[in-house]
Amino acid sequence: GASQTRIDPVVDTAAQVLVVSVPYSIFPEDIGPPSLQWTFPIPDGRVVDTPQLVSCLSLLKHALEELHEDALDPTARNWLEEVIKNADEKARLEALATDLIRAFTRDEIKDKKAVSEILCLVPVLGYDDYHFLLGQFTKTIADSPILDLVELRGLAQLVKSASLGHLHSQDLIVILDLVSSRLQETHKQSPEDIFELTVTVSSVLDAMADIKVTGLKRVDLHEPLLAFLGSLQGNSDPHLKYYSSYAFQALLCVPDNESPWQATVRRTTNIVKGISGLVSAVKGLDLNEFMTGLQNIQQGLEGISQVVDLAKMAYEGGMAVYEGEHDLVASLKEGLTFNRKQAWYSALRGADTLIEGGELAKLRILICGAPCRRELAFQWGVCQRLANLAMNALWDIETRQSSIQFLGEIYRGDLVWGELPSIKSYILDILKQLSTMDSDLQAAAAFLFKDLAMDGDAAKQDIYRSCEKTETSQHILKAGLQGLASPSLLDRVQKRTDVEADLRRIARIRIKERDGTLYIPPMAKANLQASDDVLFKLIPVVDNFLSGDQKVLLLLGDSGAGKTTFNRELDLKLWKAYKPKTGRIPLLISLPAIERPEKDLIAKHLRICEFSESQIRELKSR
Repeated sequence: GASQTRIDPVVDTAAQVLVVSVPYSIFPEDIGPPSLQWTFPIPDGRVVDTPQLVSCLSLLKHALEELHEDALDPTARNWLEEVIKNADEKARLEALATDLIRAFTRDEIKDKKAVSEILCLVPVLGYDDYHFLLGQFTKTIADSPILDLVELRGLAQLVKSASLGHLHSQDLIVILDLVSSRLQETHKQSPEDIFELTVTVSSVLDAMADIKVTGLKRVDLHEPLLAFLGSLQGNSDPHLKYYSSYAFQALLCVPDNESPWQATVRRTTNIVKGISGLVSAVKGLDLNEFMTGLQNIQQGLEGISQVVDLAKMAYEGGMAVYEGEHDLVASLKEGLTFNRKQAWYSALRGADTLIEGGELAKLRILICGAPCRRELAFQWGVCQRLANLAMNALWDIETRQSSIQFLGEIYRGDLVWGELPSIKSYILDILKQLSTMDSDLQAAAAFLFKDLAMDGDAAKQDIYRSCEKTETSQHILKAGLQGLASPSLLDRVQKRTDVEADLRRIARIRIKERDGTLYIPPMAKANLQASDDVLFKLIPVVDNFLSGDQKVLLLLGDSGAGKTTFNRELDLKLWKAYKPKTGRIPLLISLPAIERPEKDLIAKHLRICEFSESQIRELKSR
């Protein structure tokens, strides 16, 4: 914002490196990963929802001695201590997870919410349950003649969320072979299918790189996939172009079954006559830039080192080498440099690790200090990760606001971040979409979007006006897992009666009755004896009451003063804000319509609203 101190870029004259800084109010410290609000069932009691089951199983995965004394609040620690002593309760909760998988498997048609619910379980599943679920997703995609995008997205998330030791090399090779085949079959068909398959391929390749899978078949899998991903990098969709480049780089981190010697001969079309050209090529490298990171040097020189070995062997052994027209530099450009690993992929993987651990101050340093910070792919990945941070309600509001502010810094900072039009458009699209979402950051995103209207020169303002007129891409933000269905898989497993459908019916009726009617908010005073000169708005008082611990608020007034109208408007407001399973259920009860209202008032009203006895019992159990 305007009140923040902007830190100007500084040039380190000794190293001739541009040091990038952003306001220190952006990600000022490492805060750790976001924590859940712990709630727990009583022994043998109903589990409220799947996230609660995941919370319980997550705690049970860790023995008490593995948790720091301050890692849990007293409620969570007491629950954990009790359940560890209660083997039956522990087994019951673990069996619920297995039963959810069985219920999911029995469904022939699996919608987004069912897939989302089962994926909630993945981080806490045991090895056998995880592998069974992995097999189910893989089989569905393999057997379906029409690509099921819901299951495909689920497979990508399943791979990304796997616990340590649950994925093996052969698992990932089989999945990559399947998804790669579908990707190449889908060419020139649905752009959405190509995009989702490319995203899934990148997730699988990330996992392969993480567990150091080796020995992919070069002819059957590695080389065809590499070529296909390379062809997608010329696509007009910038989102597909990014993911294909990302997957391409990830694939380069997964070695094939070819020896370094074979790779060098195959990829180098013109081998030089001697080693003199090699020396000049190495001398021509910008070593200052390469010294910015050991990993960057290692990756950048990997391909060249293979040529060094080849040239040395040819020179010392008197081998006959190919007599080409070009020198070594041209050979590198035509062969090795095209397939050389790039620093931005590793930088983004490092960013993912820092985000996962909540090390956000280090994330700021990484983004600002990366030698690849001006590269389009790196900036695209950074913007994507900042957008996901901003929209994830599990993070605190300061972290989410920092993410938006960081996007603004990249947009404005042409000197240090460059003037890539696609990045400017991407940032504007992110802010535009965030400003239309119902979230705590809606106003902040809308303010920044408007504030950027006059930033930069005419060309930059043209980008802004173009963004204003066009719709945002469907790939801009992925909201993560969908909200859980009603009834959910867990409800079915626990044989719970569905009430949400009838609650939605009541809500529709109430909203239809009141929505759009003229309403004037009433004024009130503290009591009947208070002076009419000291009035205040009634709704803030009622809101404070609803957010507090008090049980009864009595509204007094003369006939015709507007009490009924106010209550109906409050009823409308509460129904619009209602959240399934967790929200308060507003009941506007007319006492004259109830016989003997002093006894079982709420149940009688629900019967008038056509709720069954089992539904009333379900609501009472909440």
